[in-house]
Amino acid sequence: MTWTKDDPAQGSPAAIQGLAQLRSARAAKIRDAQQSLHAAATSSGEEWKAMSQPAFAAKLSADAADVELLATGLEAQASALQTYAGQLSELKDRQRVLEQQRSSAQMDFGLTRLQVAASDSELPPLLRAESPDPDVMSAAKRKAAAARTALEGAEAKMRGIDAQWDQLVADRRTIDSTCVAALQGDQVLGKLAGVTSSTIAGSTPAALMALVAGMSAIDLKILLQQHPELARALDEAAPSDVAQWWGSLPQSAQDALVTGLPAVIGALNGIPALVRVAANKINAQARLAAIDDELARQRKLASDTGSPQRFEEKIAALEDERDYLRLAVGAHPSVQLYLYDQAKDRIVEMEGTPSASTTTVITYVPGTFASMDGFFSGETQKVATYLHQHDKNGTVAFVYKDGTFPQSIGEANDESFGLAAGERLARFEAGLQAQSDLSQAQSVGMGHSWGLANVTSSETAGAHYAKVLSLSGAGAPRAWSKAPGTEYRDFSYDDILQDAQHVWGGHVWEGRNPREIGFAHGDYYPAPSSMQDFPLNGVVPSLQNGMDLHNLIANDSVDNRQALRDMQQFIQSGVK
Repeated sequence: MTWTKDDPAQGSPAAIQGLAQLRSARAAKIRDAQQSLHAAATSSGEEWKAMSQPAFAAKLSADAADVELLATGLEAQASALQTYAGQLSELKDRQRVLEQQRSSAQMDFGLTRLQVAASDSELPPLLRAESPDPDVMSAAKRKAAAARTALEGAEAKMRGIDAQWDQLVADRRTIDSTCVAALQGDQVLGKLAGVTSSTIAGSTPAALMALVAGMSAIDLKILLQQHPELARALDEAAPSDVAQWWGSLPQSAQDALVTGLPAVIGALNGIPALVRVAANKINAQARLAAIDDELARQRKLASDTGSPQRFEEKIAALEDERDYLRLAVGAHPSVQLYLYDQAKDRIVEMEGTPSASTTTVITYVPGTFASMDGFFSGETQKVATYLHQHDKNGTVAFVYKDGTFPQSIGEANDESFGLAAGERLARFEAGLQAQSDLSQAQSVGMGHSWGLANVTSSETAGAHYAKVLSLSGAGAPRAWSKAPGTEYRDFSYDDILQDAQHVWGGHVWEGRNPREIGFAHGDYYPAPSSMQDFPLNGVVPSLQNGMDLHNLIANDSVDNRQALRDMQQFIQSGVK
């Protein structure tokens, strides 16, 4: 329904009629499916025993209600669109006539202006003459008056056409609003009727949870398409309230929410971990379809332009994401996505399966320059994978990146950036604590480099951990202090960040670095033989080895195994 005041009849009635016909055809097919459902329901009890037939019949009954809603809605949409197409066609005819009249009137107006100018130019010489001919003077004045009268008539005609054009614009607004109202009526929207942006904005999270709990998967999909702000509104709910609400729902309602709102359920803190993973399988599948389309488009562009190198990086990135997401879908996925939203740079991968046997929950936060590419390649998950693999039954690990992480040293050293990230992480931790399979396990926060600033910032926002591990961590905000009952320990090599913290002094989080604010620690781990020239054996090798050592602590290579074993021992100490 896009149009402008200069073209109020913009749009294609034929295309709109095509949409109406498509909906009518789909409604007809759905009516055929209704007959099949009815036949299945009426004959399903002939050979079934016990509770199987009633359960099956009940499921068919629920499906039939959704099918009836969908068929009725499509028929109502078809009718509304057919009416709209006819009204728009009439508007086009009116606009075409007005455009012709305006063109003619503009031509008349231009001619009369020329006539006025010509007649007016005849009078001055006559007036300057010593003895002008009275008859000539009178004729010139009559000619000038007639020209002005003609000009006024042309102007009046133009104003009349403008008034009709304004009415055309008003009529377009009217038929648009009438069509929108028809498309949003009870027949079309069912339970969605009356749900508006203002309704969502004015509702509490609890009211919104109650609203969506009674909707079918079809209703929920339509609702989120029409009101994407619903996701933000539900995200305001306290994770404990979400967990209580979810636990109160029947299985059928939970299934409808996962199927109808996978993007919401897959990101909502307080939803059980395995439910979020199931929702994110759906999200991953949808993203895979979008990737396939975009890859086809990029490859065609590369072929058409004759400059494939311009598109190689984009194509490679899409292929990396595709290959990773393929591991998260299917019957037996090897990747479990607790959160996935590529557009918002959000990803959390879960290692392990929450259960009554879970004794340790690790949240591992990578550092500066962390990106989704690191997840796709498997580099970011290495420490968490090692820790889970060495305690498969007891440890569940979450590799966490909720939003864009610092992509510069300045951002990594910005306390306000860290505090904002800490608020998000604290909500994430509250979501874990709200889950029955995880709430009794010890909570462990681990941060590599800037990731520790995220963890300590989450503590200032209310998160609580039994243990906090710094992997060459950056620092903590001014408001941070050690939490009673929490054990803190730093694991580091003498890397480039340690130089920045202790040699240069004060340049990293104003000196509020792990070893300076109370994290227990031993000596620095010795650099492997290949890096023994760090830090003072040549400037370039120092910098390179310093970065390599900084990243080594977050790796599962053989060179880092002693540090990994010490992390494992620290985490498991005291665990029953």
